[in-house]
Amino acid sequence: MLVVFTIFGIFLVSVCVGAEITDIKYGESVDALRLEVSASEYLSVQAFIVDDQNRLVIKFPGSRISGTLSQPSHDHPLFSGVASTSEVNADLRLVVDLKRPATFTQFWEPASYGSSPKLLVQFPKRPMSERAGKSPRFKNAGKPGASLMSPTEKATGKTANYGEIEQLRRALAEQQRLLDEQKKAFEEQQRKLRTLQNQLEHLAGAAPAKRTDKSRTMEQTNRTDAGSASPRKVAGNRQPSRPTGPVGQAPDPAETAKTPELPRISETVGGVLTPKGNLTLEPSLEYHYASNNRVFLNSATFAPAVAVGLIDIANLDRHTLLAALTARYGLSDRFEVSARVPVLYREDRQRSRPISVNVNADETFDIEGSGLGDIELTARYQLNGGSGGWPIFVANLATTLPSGRSPYDVDYVVVPGIPGATYPTELPTGSGYVSVQPSITALYPTDPAVFYGNLSYAYNVETDEDFETSDGTEKRRVEPGDAIGASFGLGFSINERSSFSIGYSHKHVFGTEVGGKSLKGSNLDLGEFLLGYSFKLTRDTSLNLSVSIGATEDAQDAKVTLRLPMSFRPFN
Repeated sequence: MLVVFTIFGIFLVSVCVGAEITDIKYGESVDALRLEVSASEYLSVQAFIVDDQNRLVIKFPGSRISGTLSQPSHDHPLFSGVASTSEVNADLRLVVDLKRPATFTQFWEPASYGSSPKLLVQFPKRPMSERAGKSPRFKNAGKPGASLMSPTEKATGKTANYGEIEQLRRALAEQQRLLDEQKKAFEEQQRKLRTLQNQLEHLAGAAPAKRTDKSRTMEQTNRTDAGSASPRKVAGNRQPSRPTGPVGQAPDPAETAKTPELPRISETVGGVLTPKGNLTLEPSLEYHYASNNRVFLNSATFAPAVAVGLIDIANLDRHTLLAALTARYGLSDRFEVSARVPVLYREDRQRSRPISVNVNADETFDIEGSGLGDIELTARYQLNGGSGGWPIFVANLATTLPSGRSPYDVDYVVVPGIPGATYPTELPTGSGYVSVQPSITALYPTDPAVFYGNLSYAYNVETDEDFETSDGTEKRRVEPGDAIGASFGLGFSINERSSFSIGYSHKHVFGTEVGGKSLKGSNLDLGEFLLGYSFKLTRDTSLNLSVSIGATEDAQDAKVTLRLPMSFRPFN
């Protein structure tokens, strides 16, 4: 019930928290100075310039600032400073101080998959007066210069008329040149948008995008306009609202898509591959609980329900608290490596009563163990891009090193009063052997859901251990049983900042052999129901909660894991 309320509370937070302004950058193109504002989602912004103060004001409804706003350099040709204020209705206002009067255009840059939306505010380097023919380079256009005119024309004032006409012709030619540049940029942007749409539909398993009648009409109109040689009038000599350059940067067509994001519910399922040059640090906290009731019979049965010998009834409660730090680094956009270092605390409480010996009360044994666990190294590689209706395949290879305390290094003691009963003096924190687990993960996105599946095989390396016998210490070969597992489920996106996933995992562990003899009861079937939830706190930080509930007798009863992945670019 506590887990349900926790997930519901995080869901309410994800719905109620508004958008975030995450970063501000200052760029420059050939024709304009740029202000780039990154946000967590698209917003309907309002922007205007306060003329008497040379100040640009941008309103972001229902938004807030995430982090600290970066300031322009002191020698920037236009921007002198940026500040933020919040209004009574929770709207955010960005105030940009300008060093001179300026005009601007604004538009949202189309965001590629996995990136944040970006508002671009462009300030032309040449003022509007220059575009209208009022620049100092046209100040002599109204003078007669070397023109030969009669005294009558000079007297009637036709000289000024000729100058004005020449000035308007030049201004009109300049406007036509700018308009042609706008058309070329617009056509180039349409081509890039079609490329992005085709890649998106390929990723989703759909057919390539077909051109609609509307798009054909727009292309024909653009070609007609581009081929027309007649000049156009622009009302009030204002520039069209189209951008002066390409909007955004289309990805390379050869580049494959990234894997869709899922709440992490295990070490091989969930999350996304770390982009090239990015470092993700993920502190996590896990709680495991398992209970088991065992009846041990070492007796002879003469009739139904009549047994003579040792009958031991035991109840075991096991609690484990595990804290770990995982580091993942992207060597490329399709290949990442990671390392996980755990530290754990274990506590077992066992109550036992042999009913066929003279014992009047339960025997209770409390055993603890703590320390470094087994370190895990993992590599992941995205095999394909998911085009042509295929799912995305990711190959995983995990290696577990026996850095924790081995079960074979723990001392056992005989319990007084209970024949044949031995218990460890402390609990191990590791497995005691090297394990190599290759696996393959398949992801099939069908917006807004993502189906996933995973197949794995764990190979456990045999070891030589010392065993106490009646003749002393004897070294025996221990061959831990290998394991084969599978999991499947789906992830669902609630909104741009939160998602959840459900699934099922099953693993079969083969029997262990000691000294060439099979160890009875070492075959295990571990089945678990999986539930995960992810909430994006900022652009680079997420909160991930996962719960697994045991579905088979051998599986632990419950496991709750809380993760906080944080991304950095340490070498940028």
